[in-house]
Amino acid sequence: MLKHLRNYFITGLLIILPLWISLQLLWWMFLKADAILGNLIKKYFPAVMIPGPGLIALLLLIILTGLVAQNYIGKKLLRFGERILNKIPVLRNIYNTTKQFAEGLAQSDKNAFRQMVLVEYPRQGIFSPGFLIGDSPEEASQKTENQLVSIFIPTPPNPTNGFLIFVPKNQVTLLDMSIEDGLKLFVSAGVIKPNNKEKVSGK
Repeated sequence: MLKHLRNYFITGLLIILPLWISLQLLWWMFLKADAILGNLIKKYFPAVMIPGPGLIALLLLIILTGLVAQNYIGKKLLRFGERILNKIPVLRNIYNTTKQFAEGLAQSDKNAFRQMVLVEYPRQGIFSPGFLIGDSPEEASQKTENQLVSIFIPTPPNPTNGFLIFVPKNQVTLLDMSIEDGLKLFVSAGVIKPNNKEKVSGK
């Protein structure tokens, strides 16, 4: 009887715990996004007590900004604003780096992460999974006299943090693992492993 209760408890925990964590994370993200403009709305419109107007206002602001930026006058204003930002030493570096990163993610014809790979890192004999980004800067390949590729190695459980390394192309092992499975692997710190049964049985 106790064994059955233990199994039921573990099964229920495995179902409820991920759901609870997901809902908590979603709610935290909602509150953070809502607070960006929500605090301002509550200051001038204290009668608005329900959560959400800040998030709605933020989404409308983003859409409106994109709409304005696509017309002739908006493009002129955007270029004028960028010229001002580029004259501020520290701010211009942050802005340009963020802009390039956002543009890279927004490109529909290219993927920020192309393929899951395996490299010997941080030393020989230890293998680390990572994402193939593409060719490294040309100067790096020229000065090392090697055809280098850029590899991003995330740090679990947050795959947005990690290390960018340049590795000789012939020392990179390509994996059949999908990008989605790779992200699950990093987020779960290796607990969730890709299911390759279909690939194995098909060989």
